[in-house]
Amino acid sequence: MLKSPLQLPNFRWLWFGQTFIFCAAQFWFVALTWLVLQKTGSGVALGTVLMAAAIPRGLLMLVGGVISDRLPPNTIAAIATIINTMLSGLMTIMLLTNTFHLQVAVVVSAIFGISDAFLYPATLALLPRLIRKSRLGQANAWMQGSEQITNVIGPAGAGLAIGSLGLTAAFAFNTILFAIGAGCIYLVRIRDNKAIVTLKPQALTTGIVEGLNHAWKHNGIRISLLLIAMINFAILGPIVVGVAELVTVRFDGDATTFGYLQSAYGIGALLGVWIASQMSAIKQIKTPLVLLAGVLGFGLIALGFAAHPWIAATIMIMMGIGGGIVGVLGITWLQQETVIGCISTLQPPDPPSP
Repeated sequence: MLKSPLQLPNFRWLWFGQTFIFCAAQFWFVALTWLVLQKTGSGVALGTVLMAAAIPRGLLMLVGGVISDRLPPNTIAAIATIINTMLSGLMTIMLLTNTFHLQVAVVVSAIFGISDAFLYPATLALLPRLIRKSRLGQANAWMQGSEQITNVIGPAGAGLAIGSLGLTAAFAFNTILFAIGAGCIYLVRIRDNKAIVTLKPQALTTGIVEGLNHAWKHNGIRISLLLIAMINFAILGPIVVGVAELVTVRFDGDATTFGYLQSAYGIGALLGVWIASQMSAIKQIKTPLVLLAGVLGFGLIALGFAAHPWIAATIMIMMGIGGGIVGVLGITWLQQETVIGCISTLQPPDPPSP
C-alpha cells in the first residue's frame, strides 16, 4: 500500500511542477516590483504594472476554470508556464541589453496575468484526474503545503538573489525556475482521458453563465465573494506598493528587506493554515471575513507607524495568520455549499503575483 501520494509518478511530477511554478511566480512578483521601482522610482508606475496583471487575471479566471474542465489541464498548465518562462526570459534580455521600457513592462505584466488566469485553474483541475477520491484529502494537503511554503521561499529567495547577484541574474534564475516547472507539468499524464470533451464557444459561455448565476443566487456565496473582492482590492495595493515604499523611504532598505517582509506574510499565512486545520467546520463564512477585514485594516494602520523592519515583519505575520485562517475556512465552507468546480473563484488574500 502506498504511504504517500508522492510515490505516484504523475502526482510527483505535478507536485514538483507546482512547487517550482508557484515559487517562480512569487520570485517574479518581488523581482518585477523592485525592477519597476529602481527604473522609475514611481509608485504610480508600479501600481500600473501590477494592475495590468491583476485585471486580466481576475476577468479571465472563470474562463480558465471552464476551459480546464473541458480540455486537458496538463496541456493548458504546461503552455501557460512556457509563456511565463518566455516573459521572464524577455525581461532578462531587456536588462542585459539595457533596453527597459515601462510600456513593455506593462504589456509583459498583462500577458503574465492572462497566463496566470489559465495556469491556476488548470493545476486545480489536474489533481482529481490523477488521484483516487479516497486519497484526495492527503493529496490536497501536499498541494496546499507546497503552495504555502512557496509563499515564504519565493519572496525571500528573490530578495536574496537581487541583493547579492542583481536584477539581471535574478530574472535569469527566475526563467530557469519556470522552465523546470513547465518540464515537470509536461511529464504529467492524465489517468482518465474520457472526461475531456471538445470545447465549443457556446459550452464555454454556458458554463461561465451558469457558474455566475449559481454564485449570485446563493446569498452566502454572493456576499462572501463580494467581501473577498473588497478585501483584496483594499489590501493588496498597500501590501505591495506601500511596503515597497516603506522599505525604500523609511527603512532605507533594499530588495532583500522587501523580500523578507513579503515572506513574513507567507509565514503568517502558513501558521494560519495550520491553525485553521485544528478548527471545526463553520456554517457560514461571512462573520470570519468581516473579522478578517478588521484585522487587516488595523494591520495596515500599524504598518504606517512601523519604525523598524522587524516591527513591520511582525505586523505582516499577524496579517498573514488572519488571511491563512479565513482562506482555509472559506474554501471548506464553499466546498460544502457548491460544486467543487467553483473553488477556483475563491482565493485567500495571499501576496499577489502579477
